[in-house]
Amino acid sequence: MKTVLIIGADFVPSSLPPATRIRFFASHLPEFGWHPIVLTTKPEFYEGTFDPENEQLLKNDLEVIRVSAFSTRVTRKLGIGDIGLRSLLQQWNALKQICTSRKIDSILIPVPPSISMVLGRMAYRRFMIPYVIDYIDPWVTDSYNRVPKSQRPPKWAFANALSRTVEPYALKHVAHITGVSRGTTDSVIKRYGWLSDERATEIPYGAEAADFDYLRSNPRRQTIFDNQDGYFHISYVGACIPAMHETVRALFEAISLGLQESPAIFSRIRLHFIGTSYAANGNAPKDIQRLAREANIAELVDERPARVSYLESLQLMLDSQALLLLGSNEKHYTASKSFPCILAKRPLLAIFHEASSVIEIMRQTEAGELVTYSDIEGPGQKVGKIKLALERLIINEHSFSQPNMDALRQYSTSAMSARLADCLNSITSIR
Repeated sequence: MKTVLIIGADFVPSSLPPATRIRFFASHLPEFGWHPIVLTTKPEFYEGTFDPENEQLLKNDLEVIRVSAFSTRVTRKLGIGDIGLRSLLQQWNALKQICTSRKIDSILIPVPPSISMVLGRMAYRRFMIPYVIDYIDPWVTDSYNRVPKSQRPPKWAFANALSRTVEPYALKHVAHITGVSRGTTDSVIKRYGWLSDERATEIPYGAEAADFDYLRSNPRRQTIFDNQDGYFHISYVGACIPAMHETVRALFEAISLGLQESPAIFSRIRLHFIGTSYAANGNAPKDIQRLAREANIAELVDERPARVSYLESLQLMLDSQALLLLGSNEKHYTASKSFPCILAKRPLLAIFHEASSVIEIMRQTEAGELVTYSDIEGPGQKVGKIKLALERLIINEHSFSQPNMDALRQYSTSAMSARLADCLNSITSIR
């Protein structure tokens, strides 16, 4: 069995998407002839909250090596909070020790945190080990350049300059890149002439049914809403960045229209936006609440910017009468939460650009209501269709169709790990 070293500064018991994606790969790669070793950071150095129960989802025999990081008590004085930056030196020292003492056939680095990708090139130069960069989110992006400066993250100018300087260095000798969507990898290939389509593979997050099996056997109590109070609770769980606000506005306009035309139906709606901010402490402006006020439906909308744990997010999905998936103005955007929303088997409304991979997944799995927009007809021109889709969700509350679970198997985390194993086999076969 070959060995892959997976480098992720953020890992279980963290609930952030990179930690979850690494866990999925590490759980299933042995099925395809790869022994994973996870190199990560000790939980006490994470800024965000973490959930010790997430460790119950790990395979008992998974090998995890944890290193220290510089404390935020020191680095915050320099304006640095990123766990990748704070642990970069410690991870490099551990990586050298591992590669010196053991045979490592390949290295996988899921990003973010994106600065960690430089470890791939450094290891290649030192040990000639082929490395793969796995893009969960793009590092170089123009999305925040299209919004007012007041809506850009702090230190955006510095982060933008850093990404455009470091990414080409890190990718110069990359053996392969993977990404959660083809659009994600295409945007990287387009920037660098030495990359090609043959060196890129789309690997969506995948559906891990075992996590829901665990939660159904070990339910958690959530206090955000009471799903027995007679209202129709619709939840959106996850970050909601400015690039998604146009879609949110269209949704809110649809509800406002519904209140005018069918008040008995739409007055039952209670919308919950949970974990909308990337801020570690959840101390962020309530942009969704602001948009709700602008649409005159503030009394129907509750926003909680603070992120919740992975298992709590799944419990919220299970307790909701319906779920939301929202796209952005990045047409190839694909939401990591798509598969949990489908596995929750709750009525689902997805509003996405027609080029997003979410569209095909929704259609194949018949998972719920789908409204698509395009570059020509944006979300704002789909208000009527969104209103009708919402109306159908509420009317069919107790008779909604279950998703096609057979169709979902091709998107299981095991199937996605098989794709990754094929990539790793291809780059190690030519050594």
